[in-house]
Amino acid sequence: MTTSSTRRTFLAGSAAAAAVGAAAGCSFDKTAGDGGGDGAKASINVNSFGPRPTFIENFNPFSPTDGVIGSNYLYDTLGYADVNNKYEIVPWLAESIDFDPEARKATVTLRDDATWSDGEKITTADLVYTVMELPKQAEKQKATVTSYDFEVTAVDDLVAEVTWSEETADISGDRTLAAVPLYPKHVFSTEDLATFTNADPVTSSPLVVDAFTPQRVSFAVREDHFMGAWDHIGTVNWTPYGSAEIGKSMVLQGTMDMATLSLQNAEDTIVAKGNHYWTVELVGTESLIFNTAKAPLDDRNVRRAIYAALDTDQIHSLFDIGLASTSPTTMDEKIFGEAVAEEYRVQHAADHEAAKKFLADGGWSVEGGKLVKDGESYPVSFKTVADYVNWSTWSDGVKAQLKDVLGLDVAVLKIPDAQIWDQFGTGEFEIGMNWVGGGPHLSAVYADFHSKDALPIGESSDGNYGRIQNPELDELLDASRVEYDETKLVELSKQMQKIVVEEGYCAPFNASASFLEASGKNFEGFPQSPLGEGDIVPRPYGPEGWQTMAKLKPIA
Repeated sequence: MTTSSTRRTFLAGSAAAAAVGAAAGCSFDKTAGDGGGDGAKASINVNSFGPRPTFIENFNPFSPTDGVIGSNYLYDTLGYADVNNKYEIVPWLAESIDFDPEARKATVTLRDDATWSDGEKITTADLVYTVMELPKQAEKQKATVTSYDFEVTAVDDLVAEVTWSEETADISGDRTLAAVPLYPKHVFSTEDLATFTNADPVTSSPLVVDAFTPQRVSFAVREDHFMGAWDHIGTVNWTPYGSAEIGKSMVLQGTMDMATLSLQNAEDTIVAKGNHYWTVELVGTESLIFNTAKAPLDDRNVRRAIYAALDTDQIHSLFDIGLASTSPTTMDEKIFGEAVAEEYRVQHAADHEAAKKFLADGGWSVEGGKLVKDGESYPVSFKTVADYVNWSTWSDGVKAQLKDVLGLDVAVLKIPDAQIWDQFGTGEFEIGMNWVGGGPHLSAVYADFHSKDALPIGESSDGNYGRIQNPELDELLDASRVEYDETKLVELSKQMQKIVVEEGYCAPFNASASFLEASGKNFEGFPQSPLGEGDIVPRPYGPEGWQTMAKLKPIA
């Protein structure tokens, strides 16, 4: 079957000179005047990074000192999943992705008109480099890069064959493949990935870095991109802000045109003032995660007691961004429908008596705010992202409720975004807050719970932060990855849901969502809210963002 705009799947420059400039605190501006965009065209100010006061002049996505976290402004993907259209795969740098799941292979045909910003043609050599060669180079040079469970062979400059082994085959492989960003082989293959700053990046996106200062990065819109020049916008600026409240004020003032803030009471504070706000529901959940490799969270009774004690509706009200509590399976019925087991189609609700009984059944007591069993006392801590105002606020609610219901004193540790994910990866936590239950294919929902990723504490795991090890769940996961009959796949999913809920491997709060807003001061042409059928999600980055911005028109 061919992945195209109509396909649906069952839901479920000089591096040395740049380094000297950055070290000296200098900025560069390749053009004079308005930042390099067409002087007759407008500039748009965007942010998709969250609160961060300044940028560092380093555009190398593989460097440990990446200073801008902006790869999705520079390196586009083969395709993207249209979450507003049942996760349809839409080709982008690829002309098509022809995926044959039972044969465990795919054929990728690249666009004939796609070029790098230096004029070099984008070819399958770049795809082979990205998937096959770049990970090996990064390993030797001690850089960080994504590795893939498939192999790529070039047929010619535009066509490549992709194959999966029987052990790594996945019927949702088209989604993984579509999300691959291409990197220019002629740029990165000759560099040391750990030290290269890539200050003048060669891009595949419609943007090219035009000017840099620590307070703003300006991109000029390429005329040689396959999209062509945009009608009204010639420059896109990254604009930082110091806090969510400052970001909101910038949207209201029109000094930031598009952002990704989650805001309280957005209808009253943003929309009613003539601006735009979209909540785009996604698969997966925002959830507590439990480190099952550490006592006392290695006991399912403790995990289930903690979840049963929590009133997630009340916790949401502490920072209300319009999210509702969800199924304990991580699978929201609004997204997955009848694939959610009937007994789990209700939102999570607190059950204080059940919480206390879980502890008693496990032989646990609470003394001095700590969990006690067999004479051993266990303090418990909860790590959350300090930069995420909603998570940070909700964590205080978790602490208060566990104290009120169970007498448990939980130490809340609010860790900066730049540090917490490494700590989760190496298992340096007891309870954490994270996104859980990816997808959208049913085989992928609990993929991160597979024992193969349950690495010893201290070793970094890409997915199984909770170090879950369950042979029965592994068997179901393996079977679901190669099951082509949808009825059988749903049954496998329901069996997995039962295990996840009864073992208390996570504590889902709400369905994940993207929060997007746009100022109404400077541009018109944004889609309606909520999004209608066929509307492009108005992200301030990536293929959807480029298509959104290309349609905007300055308000006279």
